[in-house]
Amino acid sequence: MIIKMEKQNELTMMSLGALARLIVFFAVTGSTLLLTCLSARADDESNKPVVSINGVVKTERHLANAMQKIVPAVSFHGGLSQEKLKKYRPEAISSLVEDELMFQRAEELSMKVESSKIKALREDTIKRLGGKRRFKAALKANGISNRQYKEEIRHRFLVEKFIKEKIEQAAAVGDDEVRRHYEENISMYVRPEARRVWHIFIKVPPLSSDEQIEARRLRAEAVLEKLHNGEDFAALAWDYSNGPYRVKGGDMGLLHEGRLDPKLEEEISKLEEGQLSGIIRTIYGFHIAKVHKILPEEQLSFEQMKGKIRDSLEKARLEEVREAVISSLREKAEIEVFEE
Repeated sequence: MIIKMEKQNELTMMSLGALARLIVFFAVTGSTLLLTCLSARADDESNKPVVSINGVVKTERHLANAMQKIVPAVSFHGGLSQEKLKKYRPEAISSLVEDELMFQRAEELSMKVESSKIKALREDTIKRLGGKRRFKAALKANGISNRQYKEEIRHRFLVEKFIKEKIEQAAAVGDDEVRRHYEENISMYVRPEARRVWHIFIKVPPLSSDEQIEARRLRAEAVLEKLHNGEDFAALAWDYSNGPYRVKGGDMGLLHEGRLDPKLEEEISKLEEGQLSGIIRTIYGFHIAKVHKILPEEQLSFEQMKGKIRDSLEKARLEEVREAVISSLREKAEIEVFEE
């Protein structure tokens, strides 16, 4: 975080936690208050130009915010290493360019942001920080005026509006297309047979001696006998199983083909609903399984799948539309990246 050391006495009233919460808040909302979390840098360094987009210059301060979107905020604690900064720099610059190009295009199209939205976000941020005094101190510590702050919020909201109206809406998929995709690919939407399995596992560690293996086998046989005598499966799983599902009474939930060790899966596939297995030996140890329920293969209906199909189609189209829009904007733009 960029802090002017000579002004540090003015920041004693503001905890690092408050600043962190502000950063997290803007990360969540997608808005941008340029409170950077990169390693401390000189004030003139933060204003160093990074890239020019149609004559609009973006600085290291802007780049730091773009970096926050690429690297999780927690990674900025204590600053990023120069190696990581160098690694993520090209991606962050590209993000800056795309963001600015969309903003400029939105302004060309006379798109507007309601002033009430900017005001509401500002007031909410002040409230989250604990009052105007802390808010002003946060701005001052990072070399940002209140006017710049509101302009940055307007910038972010305008870009979001552009994305929604010119990219997301263009990528929308109609009901007819969703249904056509379902009918043309109906075989993709089949839920395979699933079995709800209860499981007790007696582990045999690698390199166990013959005596140790035999002791484990006898333990498994004793558990199987208890089951045949009507004792509760869940209680026995808790008392004897070495598997991770012990805490759930041995309940592994619904399992599809390919989820288990092949040999264990083969034996379980032979069981009828409600049937208990014998002792199944794998390289991991001894297993006892019971099939509690079998759900047969099922053709999923259009109504069941239309939401997922729509999301999948729109996700793919969204990327295509976005790339086309950005590519078009880049082709017409004058972009200059300055040396570090």
